Amino acid sequence: MSRTTCDHGCMVSDPHVTLSGDIVGEYVVKDRRPDGELRLVPDEYPATVPKYGGRRATPEEFEQHFGDLPTDGEG
Repeated sequence: MSRTTCDHGCMVSDPHVTLSGDIVGEYVVKDRRPDGELRLVPDEYPATVPKYGGRRATPEEFEQHFGDLPTDGEG
């Protein structure tokens, strides 16, 4: 199988699918047979990366919550 890019911009070696209905979740296609049968395994990556329904903080909100953080000297 060819390498593809996932929604997160990372490179993955197997295609991903999202199931809905009786079985719900993110899965990786591990095997695709000539008759069209697929072997799916749960995708463990989304479980480690939380999905937030929020938004980016404005610079003012960031300053209010985190204060003036020291820079790392990279500009």
